[in-house]
Amino acid sequence: MTRSQPWILWTLLVCTVTHVFVHVFTFMHVALIPVFMNEFSLSIFESGLLASIPLVFSLAISLPYGLIADKISPRKLIAVSLLLSGMSGLALTQAKDLFTLVLPLTLISLSSTLYHPPALSIVSELLPQYQRNRALGIHGAGGASGVAIGPITLGLSMVIAGWRFAYLIWVLPILFSLVLLFKLPKSSTVVNQDAAQEPDLDKPTEHRRTSLSTRSYLILLVAMTINGIGGQAVSTFMTKYLVSIRGLTESTASLLYGFSLLIAVLGSLSGGYLAEMISSKKWMIIAYLGGLAINAGIYFGPLWVLLILYLAGGYFGGSTMGPSTSLVADFSARERRGLAYTVFMLPFSLMGAVSPVIAAKIIESYEINALFPFAIFLSFVSVLLLMLLPAKGKHIISRTRS
Repeated sequence: MTRSQPWILWTLLVCTVTHVFVHVFTFMHVALIPVFMNEFSLSIFESGLLASIPLVFSLAISLPYGLIADKISPRKLIAVSLLLSGMSGLALTQAKDLFTLVLPLTLISLSSTLYHPPALSIVSELLPQYQRNRALGIHGAGGASGVAIGPITLGLSMVIAGWRFAYLIWVLPILFSLVLLFKLPKSSTVVNQDAAQEPDLDKPTEHRRTSLSTRSYLILLVAMTINGIGGQAVSTFMTKYLVSIRGLTESTASLLYGFSLLIAVLGSLSGGYLAEMISSKKWMIIAYLGGLAINAGIYFGPLWVLLILYLAGGYFGGSTMGPSTSLVADFSARERRGLAYTVFMLPFSLMGAVSPVIAAKIIESYEINALFPFAIFLSFVSVLLLMLLPAKGKHIISRTRS
């Protein structure tokens, strides 16, 4: 069907706002681990469960969920996700022990797992393929905003009314956003206009295109995973590096971290437009090379250079959201796009589980400075992999096949 500009803008607005809300709780509990240990008398092992159990559960549910995600209305899945997030945040305000902490945190993690495949599927089809980056970049900026807003809210709440209030104040906005979903279209009305104009392909040609897209999809996932392991390893211990090696205070290091998250929002917004201008593949290569150069600059440069480069790193990291999700849409058939986005989200969970362990081993064996050469090497490998992706226009398989 032909869609009006107001309809497209409204749908993008709803998906972006809900992306903010689904991520406001994402990093709150990580910052609260020392508080939880004191308040609930948790051991180090028990506090580790607060991070590991939700992650393991999300990983376990991802693939089964991906197999059914394309068969259920995206609007319903997003609604369930927001309802889970809001009610879990409310439940956390009543937490009294380890179990009543872990269960809501697990459901919050599950809400994010449920949200992304349907939301990304909707946004990826709002505009024609050549404009897809801008829509996905705006949507990614919503998630980055939520990630940044949550810890800021927590910091203010801790001073005024305690950590529970930080969860409580977001419950009503998250649940209220459910009302917005009634204006979203049913899944059958979400059809990319440019797909209808694609010519029919003979079976051999279609098979070759499908094989190329599958290979490209796997290359993209491997490249992102390798680059992400290095980036996450540095990010996990960056505040420790800033304090112990560079001499910053803990508050200054935390503030710098928060500003980096905010700049990632700008990166996500502009990254979509830049990728639209020069292609998703080229911009991701540029962004990965930028991250490589930034890690090198932090490793070799003086403190004033580090401060500038660390903020720039937030920009390059955020700028790949639109291009990467756009490439997933390019490399996947519409009727299996929910599954494609579900698998796409797996590396992020794996990176969160594996990278801190690898980083800790590197620090124990060498020193914390060794994390930067490690990340630089992995970024270089990732760039080489991205260069194997086909040129723009030679990999599209967004047409629905009967």
